Amino acid sequence: MNLIDEFLTHLMNKMPDLLTGETKKYEKELYGLYGNNKNSNLTYAMKLQNFKRYIVIIIILLFTVLLVTSANMLNNQIPFSIDQAGHKYIERPTYDQGDINAKLIVSGDVEGDTIKKPITLNIKPEGANSNKEDVKEKSVNLKEQVYGKLNLLVYSINKSDDLKRVYLPEHIEGMGNVSWNKDKNHPMLLIAFACGVLLFGTYIKRYNQIMKLKKSCNESIEEELPDFINKIVLLMNAGLVLSAAFEKIVKDYNYRAYMDKSYFYSQLTEINIKVAETNASMVEELKRLAERSKNREFMRISSVISDNIHKGTELVNILQGESSFLWFQRKKRAEEKGRIAETKLTMPLALQLLVLIIITLAPAMIEM
Repeated sequence: MNLIDEFLTHLMNKMPDLLTGETKKYEKELYGLYGNNKNSNLTYAMKLQNFKRYIVIIIILLFTVLLVTSANMLNNQIPFSIDQAGHKYIERPTYDQGDINAKLIVSGDVEGDTIKKPITLNIKPEGANSNKEDVKEKSVNLKEQVYGKLNLLVYSINKSDDLKRVYLPEHIEGMGNVSWNKDKNHPMLLIAFACGVLLFGTYIKRYNQIMKLKKSCNESIEEELPDFINKIVLLMNAGLVLSAAFEKIVKDYNYRAYMDKSYFYSQLTEINIKVAETNASMVEELKRLAERSKNREFMRISSVISDNIHKGTELVNILQGESSFLWFQRKKRAEEKGRIAETKLTMPLALQLLVLIIITLAPAMIEM
């Protein structure tokens, strides 16, 4: 364990157990999967993973807040001031300071309606720009005329560089009760809300890892069980007893797949080792595994084996029927997965078709 993990573990231990997932619930679910109480390392790893997600979200929040705050400070480094006569103005920066941006909101009454327009003034140092351009005003009604005059006003202020103070006009033709205010609109609330949603989502999904592990283990049983029963039937028909057939299947699998064992065969290996070392009943251990897994097909097979263990040929015939049924179920699940995959492909294919239509029609639409 490195220093970072040790530090995170120390912090995690200070947090309420409920935030990263209750330890007892993890141990209970893992006991159902592996049948022993030696799962503390896996429990710790899952809880630490959840805690790291919380830390990452909080770091992103702090970093984003720092960036937004810095941007606001740069954009509003010199707010407007008020002279003795009550007129608002912005002090023009020096050459060392360079251009400054002032985000403001101008509001006023036009034809009985109050309008607000956010504007950004780019205040240049005195004498920095002597070129001025004419902007033609195009308007239809009074509100558009006022917006046009505001645009001209902003343009003239941004281009000016002659006065030390930039006064904000109190009278604009067509607008009454003119007022200037700093633009306080910033995404802090949205950022906090988004991070809150992410934190809440992490809390809701704190048991997601164990649920995925349970699903993966159950899928392993469903995929491997038909093949396992089929091998049992073949070996018993060849003259082996059930326990010998079980041992041979497990050893052959471990010999072929010693690096990458499936959950189902890893549990069968544990049963084989326990039976060899403690002389435990193989059938009883299979029943316990089936009960822990809560897989209906596995539970039915284990009950069939337990009830017919001493019936020889009759057990083989029953298992052969069960094997055919399990293969049919496996085929059915494969068909269902195929239908689900087709459904998931519907949206990407629809988007691809839409893109092709746009690419085909775009040249004609541009020429119109």
